[in-house]
Amino acid sequence: MLLCAACSTNSGTATFTPATAKPDQAVIYIYRPSVMGNALYSPGINVDGEFKLYAKNGINSQLSLTPGEHIFEFQADKNYTELLPVTLSLDAGSTAYLRVSTSLKIESSVGYEPYARSFTLTHVDEVTAVKEIAECCTAKPEQSQEKNETNHAEESAGDGFSVDKTQNPFSH
Repeated sequence: MLLCAACSTNSGTATFTPATAKPDQAVIYIYRPSVMGNALYSPGINVDGEFKLYAKNGINSQLSLTPGEHIFEFQADKNYTELLPVTLSLDAGSTAYLRVSTSLKIESSVGYEPYARSFTLTHVDEVTAVKEIAECCTAKPEQSQEKNETNHAEESAGDGFSVDKTQNPFSH
């Protein structure tokens, strides 16, 4: 009986539902799964030569574009290698997905060589993208208002850390 109760809880399951594109627009989702490699690096992404967003770790961004051919590329940066552009032909009313993948390679050499950081844009099918976005880039459910009020009351009680209550250990 305990086993069944444990299996039936799915409150932590994240879901992602893509927005429906307007008939005269195309929607594209650009997402970057959360990975430790290059987590602190966020390359800029241009669409048709114009800056649109930074590809931060764990992001999911939605852009609405006019139908037609668009070039997606990373902004040039000397810290990254292999920043190849991707060209997509978007139809009116369609939805497309681009995944930002990253890799970090260590070159084995006698002298110091910096890590080879690279980012790639990959056109992904809808089934795979929806699953990956739900796993990595969906906001966690909001806490209840009652719980937030309780936490706020505890914080304002004044029993926590204060610089006024500390003492310099070297003052003696």
